[in-house]
Amino acid sequence: MLPQRFDARRLVPVMPADVTARTCPAAEALVRACCLGAGPATRPWWQPWGLPRIEWPFGVFHVADAETARRACLQLDGTWGLVDAKDSAARYRIRLAAQRADLSWWRPLAAHDSWDAGWVTSAAALQGFRPRRATLIVVAQTAIDDAGLRVLAELEQVAWGWRRAVRLVMTGGPAPTFARHLAG
Repeated sequence: MLPQRFDARRLVPVMPADVTARTCPAAEALVRACCLGAGPATRPWWQPWGLPRIEWPFGVFHVADAETARRACLQLDGTWGLVDAKDSAARYRIRLAAQRADLSWWRPLAAHDSWDAGWVTSAAALQGFRPRRATLIVVAQTAIDDAGLRVLAELEQVAWGWRRAVRLVMTGGPAPTFARHLAG
């Protein structure tokens, strides 16, 4: 089984230049919220093809400040580890560890495992999305339209068959009724 690639057709990665600070209390709270119920995502060693056990496969949050969500993306996707790596060999080891974790279906999702993280301009852009890793998606949309609602409903329906959890964060504007609002 070859590792899949980051879904660059749908998601735009967050860059370190997109934030003014590495972290803040609101971003830490969002990271903790994203990790709740994301695991253990294990399968028996004799059934690598079986469905993993994920307590909460698809969750939607809302934060008022988009930068809070971008900071959480950079924390979860391992960007700061790559930035702080002393050389290219250290960055290579970090990437190799992420790929090894992707292939280790029998072990629980660990706190240090890299997530995929990125943003989209609308929820409708997520039509057909399937995660390769635990994923944090920031939706930079103040109001959600009918097409976006349909796509989110579809994602929630198929989430039981995903191998990793997905967290979607709506930013700005009023919190949609279906999203859990977090301060920040």
